[in-house]
Parts: sequence; structure tokens; C-alpha cells
Amino acid sequence: MGQAPTDRLVAPGTETLSPSLFKELSLHLVKREIDATHRMTVLGWAWPLVRQLVQLAVLVFIFGSVLDLGIDNFPVFVFSGLIAWTWFAAGCGAATASLLEQRHLLVQPRLPPAVLPIVAIVVPLVDVLMALPVLVVLLQVEGGIPATALLIPVLVIAQLLLMSGIAWLTAAGAVFLRDVPNIVAVGLNVLFYLTPVFYGLHTIPQKYAGLLKLNPMATIVSSYRAILLGQPLPGAFAICFSVVISLALLAVGYLTFTRVQNRFVDSL
Repeated sequence: MGQAPTDRLVAPGTETLSPSLFKELSLHLVKREIDATHRMTVLGWAWPLVRQLVQLAVLVFIFGSVLDLGIDNFPVFVFSGLIAWTWFAAGCGAATASLLEQRHLLVQPRLPPAVLPIVAIVVPLVDVLMALPVLVVLLQVEGGIPATALLIPVLVIAQLLLMSGIAWLTAAGAVFLRDVPNIVAVGLNVLFYLTPVFYGLHTIPQKYAGLLKLNPMATIVSSYRAILLGQPLPGAFAICFSVVISLALLAVGYLTFTRVQNRFVDSL
């Protein structure tokens, strides 16, 4: 008889986990985390969508009525950026604290620690999937769904790669320096205003545009809007820079994480 998948997992640091087993274990932990999150709540899975809709209503009211930015299709404009940003912020925040909050799993000899930060960023992705029907309705109301919307999975994968590198770096850092979760929280608050969630890059002074192009999330958010609303894609420099930064963070994050993972249990 063949071994069960979990029996083929090896102790961290002793052997590389196969991609198929990594995926299988990640999906199992994601399902468990989602079930635990929504247990004993009245709205259950609807809560993430409710939070996003409330934030959307506030942003549309403030920047669409009170301080009108003059942006066409503003509800779709904001919601497309809000979905991408909410996933990024929730995923990176949860991943940073993932090893600290689930330290009991690190003592399991057959559980690879690298799975935990990935699970933390995949769980909020489910919230994105919950919000997509609302985005589809908004697009239909504003004029229909363009064929370029089929490119959304490409951007989701690009954002996932960026988040994975950040997740491994911050999760490992938080084990050895407990200030890291607070630093990440402050950084996310600042980065929210440097990411064009409720404004467009064309609305900011040109002298600051170069700074925002150094933010990979600004490029990703602008790309979502380009394929959904027919807006121009970010420039070639911004796209290439974001790809390079994402891949560099992914490589550095994973190598750093695997190098120090054998010290996690002693530090926790």
C-alpha cells in the first residue's frame, strides 16, 4: 500500500517538499483556517464581502460626491483597486504573524514551515472570489465586461508571487524580532496612500509619479483597471520593474526563510 500524503512529508530543512504535496497541504490548511474563521458567526462567509462593500460605500461617497475626483465609472474604479489592496493588506498582515500565532504547528516534525505564510495569503484570496460577482454586476451596469477581463488570472498570479516573497520575509523576521508585525502594520497604512486605490495615477503631479512607479502594488492595481476599464496600461518601465522586484522578493524571501527555519522552534 502507498503512503498517505502526510506521511511523505519530511522534517523541515531535511528535504525539499514536492510541489504537489506542498499544494495539497496548503489547500488543506486553507480550508481549515476558513472554517475556523467563520465558525459561530451569523453572516459567516459574507463578512469579508460586507467589509469591502462598506469601505466601498465610504470611498465612493467621500471621493465621488463630497470631494469629486472627476473619475469616470468611479464605483468600478474604486472597487477594482479595493479588492486587490484588501487582499494584499490582509494577506501580508496575516502572513507576518502566521508563525507566531501557529507556533504549535511548527513542532510537528512533518509540517514544512514555509506552508504557513502561504496559507495566510491564500485565505484572503477567497474574499476576492467572493467579491467578484459584485464587480461583475458593477461592470455590467457601467457598460459590460470587456474581453480583456480574461487576463485577471495573470494579474492574480503576479500579485500572489509578490505577496509570497513578502510573506516569507516578514514571517521569518517576526520570529526573531517581535516588532516586525507592528512595522508591517504601519508600513501597510502608509502604502495604502501610496497605492492608487481611490485615485488614479493621472491625477497626481508628475513629479511624484516616479515615486509611485516604484511601488509594485501601484502597477498591479493600475493593470487591473486597464483590463477592466480600458484604461492605459502602466508604462513598460513600471511593469518590468514590478516583475523584477516580485521575482527578487520571491527568491530572497524563500531562500531566507529556508535558511533560518531550523531556528524557529528555539526562538518561539
